[in-house]
Amino acid sequence: MNCREFRRKHDAYVDDTLSGVDIEGMARHLRLCPQCAALDTRIRRSLLLARNLPTIEPSPAFGERLQMRLAQERAFMAARQHDTDAMLGMMARRHRSPFTTGTFVALAAGIAVAAGVTMTVVLTGADDRVIRLAPVVATMPEPEPSPFATPAMVASMPAGMPIWPAVFVAQRAPLRLVSDVAGR
Repeated sequence: MNCREFRRKHDAYVDDTLSGVDIEGMARHLRLCPQCAALDTRIRRSLLLARNLPTIEPSPAFGERLQMRLAQERAFMAARQHDTDAMLGMMARRHRSPFTTGTFVALAAGIAVAAGVTMTVVLTGADDRVIRLAPVVATMPEPEPSPFATPAMVASMPAGMPIWPAVFVAQRAPLRLVSDVAGR
């Protein structure tokens, strides 16, 4: 016997409603499995505690008070249900729609068919023409850009001012270039 089967049959074991073979198997499992033995002990102790609790005697007028309270609750629930039904009835009369479910289904189907027809017409009417532009002929080559103002140099510096790349290039330039520019 495994633990799952023991737990499944444990209620019948405690109530002593199992067959002799099952009771012997359960007892053997209890001797071999400490987890199931602890479970059995806990359940038997809790049952012993519950059986030894004193009985509660209600007051003599308890039954009468309980019946009155139940009658009040039934009346309250009936009144609330009546109010809800009346409110729903008024709303149904006030907000009656001229369209039925069938109307909405037919409308949705019509829209779907119209969309399909439109897409078919649009897609079959499209030509696969290639737009060709007139060729561009260069008559004179563009002048070489300045080494200090190339777009790559300006874009590579995130300083926000275009003068900074020129300063960085000037710092790396040979000394003779700087002296030629300064006029010395």
